[in-house]
Amino acid sequence: MGIVERKEREKLQRRRDILEAARSVFSEKGFQTATMDEIAEKVELSKPTIYLYFDSKEDLYTSLALEDSYKVVERLKESLASDVGLIEKWRSVYLAFLEHCIEHPEYVSISQHILAPESRQRVSDHILEEFDKHTHELIGYVAQLVEEGIEKGLARDDLPPQTIVLITWRLTIGLLELYFSGRATEFGVDDFHELFENSFAVLLNGLIRRGS
Repeated sequence: MGIVERKEREKLQRRRDILEAARSVFSEKGFQTATMDEIAEKVELSKPTIYLYFDSKEDLYTSLALEDSYKVVERLKESLASDVGLIEKWRSVYLAFLEHCIEHPEYVSISQHILAPESRQRVSDHILEEFDKHTHELIGYVAQLVEEGIEKGLARDDLPPQTIVLITWRLTIGLLELYFSGRATEFGVDDFHELFENSFAVLLNGLIRRGS
């Protein structure tokens, strides 16, 4: 391996180390409370070194969501490639997204943070563009499933597929926020697996074309 290649590998590894340290600090402290000094201490680098890789705390925070968005897309691709019926594929994609968010709770909190206009203004354009690109890619994959259902006469055709996906997305975020709050038992919810399955049944009932 040449010097240039070795330095590039070291640079990529250092970036990954910074992201993992930031994930740990943000998870423990929250975005508002966490500082770049704490992240630098965690990763055992100087703060100026971190700024060589990320222009701001907002960029670092958004980059974590971007890393997770790559994983979400790959997970959905696996569900889309499964050899099952269309309705089961809908269910698989829906539950795969929920499961990923439960395994990576910071993805939900960071993604919601980035939706706020004031937060977006503080993120570098190239990072924001990449994050938005993957968000639209994620929505696009699910919209394709809805379109396939419409073509087969299985899904209702009186709503644009994108509208159906956006409604589903916001419903899942609401369920996840309830899950992460730890207050679900106040509403009589003890089994989230059952709740997620039931939520899919509700969504399916609204998606299926009458007479199918």
